[in-house]
Amino acid sequence: MKKRIIYFVIPILLLVCNMGFAQEISVSGNVVSLSDNLPLPGVSIIVKGTTRGTQSDFDGNFSINVSPKTTLVFSYLGYATKEILVNNQSTLTVSLEESAESLEEVVVLGYGTQKKTTLTASVSSVKGAELVDAPVASVANNLGGRLSGLLATQSSGEPGFDETTFKIRGIGTLGNSDALVIIDGIERNITSINSRDIETVTVLKDAASVAPYGLKGANGVVLITTKRGVKGKASISYNGSYGLQSPTNLPEQLSSFEWASLKNTAFVNDGGDPNNVPFNDQDLSKFSAGTDHNRYPNEDVIDLLIRPAPISTHGVTVTGGDDKFKYFASLGYLDQEGVWGDATRFKRYNLTSNIDYQISENTKFGIDVSTSLRDVKTPSIGAGQIIFGFWRLNSTNPIFFNNDRSTPAGYFERNPYLDINESGYFKSNDYRYAFTIRLEQKISSIPGLTLKANLAIDKRDVLSKTWKTPYTFYQINNDNSLSAFTGNVQAPALTESYGGSRQLTGQLIAAYNNTWGKHSVDAIGVFEPREGTNDPNQLNKFLTVTRTNFNLNLDELSTSGNSNPDDLTAGGISRNQRQLGYAYRVTYDYAKKYILEIGGRYDGHYFFAPGKRFAFFPSFSGAWRVSDENFFNDEGFINNLKIRGSWGKSGNLAGGPFQYLNQFVVRNNVYAFDSGTVSSVAESLDPNTNITWEKAIKSNLGLELDLFDSKLGMEFDYFYEKRSDMLIDANVIIPNEFGIGIGQENNGVMENKGFDFSANYKHEFSDNLGLEIGLNFTHAKNKLLEIAENDATLDDPERSRTGKAFGTRFGLKSLGYFQDAAEIAATPYAVNIGGLQPGDVKYWDRNEDGELNNLDEVVIGKSAFPETTYGFNLGLRYKDFALTTFWQGSMGSDTYLSGWGAQPFEQSNGVAFKNHLDYWTTDNRNAEYPRLTSNPAGYNYRGSSHWIRSGNYLRLKTVTLGYTLTAIPQLSNIRFYLSGQNLLTFTDLKTDIDPENPNNYTGYWQQKTVTFGVDINF
Repeated sequence: MKKRIIYFVIPILLLVCNMGFAQEISVSGNVVSLSDNLPLPGVSIIVKGTTRGTQSDFDGNFSINVSPKTTLVFSYLGYATKEILVNNQSTLTVSLEESAESLEEVVVLGYGTQKKTTLTASVSSVKGAELVDAPVASVANNLGGRLSGLLATQSSGEPGFDETTFKIRGIGTLGNSDALVIIDGIERNITSINSRDIETVTVLKDAASVAPYGLKGANGVVLITTKRGVKGKASISYNGSYGLQSPTNLPEQLSSFEWASLKNTAFVNDGGDPNNVPFNDQDLSKFSAGTDHNRYPNEDVIDLLIRPAPISTHGVTVTGGDDKFKYFASLGYLDQEGVWGDATRFKRYNLTSNIDYQISENTKFGIDVSTSLRDVKTPSIGAGQIIFGFWRLNSTNPIFFNNDRSTPAGYFERNPYLDINESGYFKSNDYRYAFTIRLEQKISSIPGLTLKANLAIDKRDVLSKTWKTPYTFYQINNDNSLSAFTGNVQAPALTESYGGSRQLTGQLIAAYNNTWGKHSVDAIGVFEPREGTNDPNQLNKFLTVTRTNFNLNLDELSTSGNSNPDDLTAGGISRNQRQLGYAYRVTYDYAKKYILEIGGRYDGHYFFAPGKRFAFFPSFSGAWRVSDENFFNDEGFINNLKIRGSWGKSGNLAGGPFQYLNQFVVRNNVYAFDSGTVSSVAESLDPNTNITWEKAIKSNLGLELDLFDSKLGMEFDYFYEKRSDMLIDANVIIPNEFGIGIGQENNGVMENKGFDFSANYKHEFSDNLGLEIGLNFTHAKNKLLEIAENDATLDDPERSRTGKAFGTRFGLKSLGYFQDAAEIAATPYAVNIGGLQPGDVKYWDRNEDGELNNLDEVVIGKSAFPETTYGFNLGLRYKDFALTTFWQGSMGSDTYLSGWGAQPFEQSNGVAFKNHLDYWTTDNRNAEYPRLTSNPAGYNYRGSSHWIRSGNYLRLKTVTLGYTLTAIPQLSNIRFYLSGQNLLTFTDLKTDIDPENPNNYTGYWQQKTVTFGVDINF
């Protein structure tokens, strides 16, 4: 690891030393308007490529110390941005030209852009520059909490498998609730994109914004645009980083002495003889002494096998252009190891190129190319099984005999070290290619009309290989000798797979924008056919071949030395998908004060029966800019006040294809015929010819407010959605004679409502000191209105799922613990069960029938999905230093403890953790855990409120300290930064669970990371 750091840092230091430092000069000047030569106060003057800068004063004057070769960027609301190379000039006079286009911020929407002042939809966005410093492998893992309305859920921290799903404004359906992701106008996957290629990320939340996406818009849309070339000389930059990752929160295992002592206590609690416990005083003394590692070890699997894992990135970008030709290109590389060594390793290579060419005054051509290779290597045993192996062995079991890795111990034919390093491997090469050709033609005979044609080809090829090998472990004999055994894989086995997907997307777009006096019209129409899929969870074609019992230890099918057909299996699938849509959006505004918009999409999909494949999804919205009214006199206090609202219908594609057809399955060896067996085809599912997509009726009311010369901006939105036609299982009783199953029906109804709020404040106290604060907050609560619930629960208010939030937890209500035998004897159900003791959980027998069953179930907790998510950032700039912090949190969710987290000695002989020491005794009656038992399964661990914990948390998601040097010849600037991810968490959880993703005991852990990086701009 030290060598890696040296190789990374030394070239940077040599570069800086060889270049030397130039003397900064003082540059002063005046900024005026080109049209009337009047001074412009408050002009932002920034050193290009940095956050360092100043502002012009009331008379337009400014002064700043910079390198002689620095480029200064002058920007002012309503004027075109201007760049000036200092070139040893000590005095500058800068004239800025008014620009109608730069008067208003432009927001990316479906198939186009729109000025924020005339926007009627509810959207939130973040600049790509705010995402680059976070030390994460996927930019998706850095978006949670940054945008109002967006909930990002990271399923795992495992390299190569840490994909994040997006929910927008909570959960609105029983089916797939993931948001649609669009990259540069095309439906694509976010996992392979390089964060430094991103220009903006925009979240579309209401009906007006998602209307152009029709049957895929109901769950909201995440739009990502990548960077493009800009006019100017070639600009080259390099970025590199090196960091170390470690789990955010690892369980702390008990020592062997503590574990054995607890096991004795559990044995006695179970009625065992106190004088004949599993571990006598001599055993405990030997565990405590730690002198006999083979028979009385004190093993800590975490300390032995887990270590900080390196993560490094490198990237180069080139951008520039002139009036006709603009280009942006980047190369990126990521290398990430696992926390148990390079047996788990993920590498990603990115190449992006966006080119725009102005063929003539009215014709523009562009071509975008984005490719990536995701190279994943893991042990042949999955991370979940490896971690299961960690907890399956308690601290009284050595991982290695004689502390020698050449003699690993084996239990239940497993050893976690061997699982990681000797079990073989899984390798995957995931190649992804995205090509988009763009042609844009302005129609000179019709001012304002532009025709666009886009053709996108997305291709993916996945080659994977799993090689499982036997390994040798040892067990100790009575005479202290060791005997060798083979693990649960007796002979090598090889599986090779190929999967591929193709997506072809065409877009014909007509865009019209024109103004007549105070009247303006902005319209867009889209024809979009799509064939294939770009869903990472779906492949168009998949083929896999497996051969077991290799005679040779060579991981190739052709050299296996085994021709037995019984050891060879093969399988595969193939499919194709099609979608066709016609989208539109028309916006009319009068004097930029009164804005009306209609939008929608007529969409069709192959999932459904002929004649029922198309549906229309319209939207209507409007806005009123109150601050532009003559009667509105704010005396400069309020810069913008806008009220907006929207209503519309959108769709969600749920279920699977061809449910309108009879479903059949192939059954092998159905009956014997002559000397062999015969297979058959049988019907398996009754069709539903009326099946269709979910429909969402969405309404939104919003308020936008800018104050104090637009230093403070706020937005508030209230939203309501009613989702109907959700797919649920038919609520009918089918006689066995029917012989087949019944398909799903569109009978579910659900509502989801809440509000979004965001605020941003930016202030420059002086040339050297600036402050930026941002806050966003989303509250969303859903309710099931109709789910065809069985009458047995529907008619019981305590047990009914209808009328409650999706994911509400049901179970027994815990009343604490039985404190003594008299309390047990006074509880009828406890007497009927028998064998209960003080320290066992006491449940509420709701109907007082002396039994515990599903009739006693009540609501015991909230969903695992939070009702409220929030984030806030604080940025402080002082001279060449910049400190940024980003905090993220959630409220209104519950976590359920189970398995290793709830039960010491899980799997009879499994580990126990430090938090398990808080168990019930007569001296600890309000303990976190029940009395100890040797085999903790059954009564105390029934689904109940006893194991519900609050999932609320607040986390320091990212903190970055940067320092920028500008006084360097031949360089625009060089920036060094130190960044951390997931460094600090506040939660009420008393267990070793990460509240953001509470799977510490069953899956690969979330990661905290500390990274050092450098950005060099030439």
